[in-house]
Amino acid sequence: MSIKETICPRCGRPSEDGLCGPCRLHEIEWVTVSPRVETILCPSCGSRKVGSTWSDSVMEKEDLGRSLVIDGIRFHPDVRDHAMEMTIRDISSNRSKAYLVLSGTCYGIPVKGDFQVLIVWGKEQCDRCCRISGSYYEGIIQVRGEERRLTEWESRRSAEIAWQAEDTAQQGGDRLSFVSSIDSSKDGVDIIVSSLGLGQSIVNDISSYFGAKSTSHPKLVGEKEGKRLYRVTWSIRLPRIVRGDVVVMKDEYYQVTGSDGNTLRTKHLLTMQPRSFRDDASVRLIGNIRDAEEAMVTYHEGDTLGILDPKTHLPLEIPSPKGCHTQAGGAVSILRDADTLVLVGY
Repeated sequence: MSIKETICPRCGRPSEDGLCGPCRLHEIEWVTVSPRVETILCPSCGSRKVGSTWSDSVMEKEDLGRSLVIDGIRFHPDVRDHAMEMTIRDISSNRSKAYLVLSGTCYGIPVKGDFQVLIVWGKEQCDRCCRISGSYYEGIIQVRGEERRLTEWESRRSAEIAWQAEDTAQQGGDRLSFVSSIDSSKDGVDIIVSSLGLGQSIVNDISSYFGAKSTSHPKLVGEKEGKRLYRVTWSIRLPRIVRGDVVVMKDEYYQVTGSDGNTLRTKHLLTMQPRSFRDDASVRLIGNIRDAEEAMVTYHEGDTLGILDPKTHLPLEIPSPKGCHTQAGGAVSILRDADTLVLVGY
C-alpha cells in the first residue's frame, strides 16, 4: 500500500476519503418508507379530503393508492438510480396493502429492500353531498312564458342551460355550486340551485338565450357569523316570440334570429336581408323552425321551386329564396301558414 493511500478508520479497508462506502452505508438509512398511509374519500361522489378541504378526485383508486405510497417514500440524497416495483392488493373494503421492491446505488454499492405499506381508505360524506342529501338550496329560478305556456323544447333547453352553467362552475373549482333539482309543470320549469352565484349565472344565460326579462325577489332567512343569509326567487318570462320563430309582418315572412323582449332581430326568408322591428300586434307568429316539415323538391327553375306537399302529396310551387341551390330530388324544410307553405330551410 502506498503511503499516499488512505484507509477507513473503522474497518481498515482502502478509502478515498474518511469512511469507506460500506461503513458510510451502515451509518445511514438509504430509504425510509411510511408503513401506513391514509386518505378520506366521499362514498357518494368519490371526492377526496386533504386537510380540511374537499376536492374532486380524478384519479382511479389504484393510481391514488400508488400516489399515497410514493408520497411516503424518502430516499437518502446519496442514493442514485433508484427504482421501484409496486403491487397493490385489497384486503378489505377500506384497507389495501402495497408490496414494494425498492432498489438503487449508494456510495457505489447496490442496495435493495422489500417493504409493505398499509393503505387506509377513510370514508366521510363531503361538504357538497351533505348539502345535496339535506336538500340545501339558496335560490329558485322560475321559468315561465309571457302569457303562454312554455313549449317542451323551451323547458328542455332551459334545463340544458342550467346543467351547462353547473358544469362550468364545477370545472372552475366551485364545488358548492350545483343544481339541486329541476321540476317541470304545466306552468313552466323550476330550477333549484345551491348558491346565489350559480343562480344568477343561470338566470343571465337563460335570459340572454331567449331574450327574456327577469326579476329577483330576495328573502331574509337568517344570519351566520353576523352575515345575513338570503334565499332568492328569480322569475324569468320568456317573450311571446323567441329565436327560431317565423313571423309575418305586412305579408312578408321573417325568421327571428334574436330578441330583447321588445325588439325582434330577423332575416327576410326570401332576400336573407336582416331587419329589426318591434314585437307588437302587427307581428303574427306562424311557428318555429324546429317544427318544420320536410318536402321533396321536384324541380328548381329560376326563382321558383316545385315541391310535393308532405301532407297531401300534391305538387306546389313556392318562391325560391336567395342562395337556394337545391335541385330535383333534394329536400327543403317548410312551415304552414294556413294554405301557404313557407320555406325555412334548404
